[in-house]
Amino acid sequence: MRRPSAALFLALFLTLAQLALLGACARTPQDPPAAAPPEVQTSVRSDGVATDEAFLARCRAAAEYSRKHDGEGMLVLIDGKPAFEDFRDGESAALPHLLASGTKSYCGIAAAFAIEDGFLSLDEAVADTIVEWRDDPAKSRVTVRQLLSLSSGLAPLSSTIDSARNAAAAGIRDRAKASIDAPLRATPGERFIYGPSQFYVFGELMKRKLASRPEGDADLVGYLERRLFTPLGISPRFLRDAAGNANLPGGSRTSAHDWAVFGEFVRNGGRHAGEPLLDPAILAEVLRPQGPNPRYGLTWWLLRDGAGTPEDEVAIDLIDDRLREQEPAGPVRQAIRKRMAERARADAQEAVEASRAAGALGPVEGFMAAGKGKQRLYVLPDQRMTVVRFGALDGSRSYEDADFLAILLGTQR
Repeated sequence: MRRPSAALFLALFLTLAQLALLGACARTPQDPPAAAPPEVQTSVRSDGVATDEAFLARCRAAAEYSRKHDGEGMLVLIDGKPAFEDFRDGESAALPHLLASGTKSYCGIAAAFAIEDGFLSLDEAVADTIVEWRDDPAKSRVTVRQLLSLSSGLAPLSSTIDSARNAAAAGIRDRAKASIDAPLRATPGERFIYGPSQFYVFGELMKRKLASRPEGDADLVGYLERRLFTPLGISPRFLRDAAGNANLPGGSRTSAHDWAVFGEFVRNGGRHAGEPLLDPAILAEVLRPQGPNPRYGLTWWLLRDGAGTPEDEVAIDLIDDRLREQEPAGPVRQAIRKRMAERARADAQEAVEASRAAGALGPVEGFMAAGKGKQRLYVLPDQRMTVVRFGALDGSRSYEDADFLAILLGTQR
């Protein structure tokens, strides 16, 4: 995987500098304040599977790279067994960690189970369940597939519902309702727009569908607990808003061990301990390119040679969203913000599109759940490997997936 282009970094730098002049830059709200990483020794374990010294040397080098970029922990499984782990003092593979946007990928798997259970179709209209959209000419055309591939066109609301603090400041108790009420920013299917709103809409859609089913699952989280988490023997936890909506875009606390077990389930095509839990053909649909972004499936990032990091994609919409939605502001400042947002999107989108040119992206090599602070779940079928990487939530932005994986897999050029 190639590193992000210099043009993209330049575009984002110039835009962020303009934001600073307007006083618009803000910490991503849902995360706690950053703390200086502790200067402590790490514990390293290698057992469970036979490993050679060359492999362990690559793991140590990858762990060192991660720590230099505010890494807090790393766990490697081969064939489902622990092969290497490295955690800062006081951390371990058993302690829950906030996944931030790594949480999003649970939604795609929930959708896959719902398809298998016969009460969801990817190409059904969201408005069939979210009846508030039925009379809207544009929203009524949005499909579940578009919602989960982040191409519904819905405004992301990143600056208002991404945290309890910002939601409270905006007077929002129910983030699902705010998301349902959000306007469209693009024609459905036209553009990849990253942000929390589409996940809250999907969570509400699942809640309404589950309400009529006999199993009694309260919502998407309860459904996953019954269908997946309990069979896997894992216990992810989810933050909730004042109305009780699970924070599906970024509020799961999951241990490295449990996240890795979840990744193994994906790597094994929906099987666990040799037993099938999910139809592999349905899972494969979640993990193939969907919508206008060829490196995104249904809530999962696709590892492909020639692509940069997810943060390249995310930054475009966060900048656009924050510039457009900041209040209060007079008409002149709003007009300036609109022009800045349009320029930021155009410049950054041009750089991203350059990496999507014909032949620029290689085949899908693996799958990734990714969150702020470079929380990463790498699922690497060809290497029979699943890797968890945890980082400080407000840590280094210079960590690169391509660099980490090249070190770990020994593919540096």
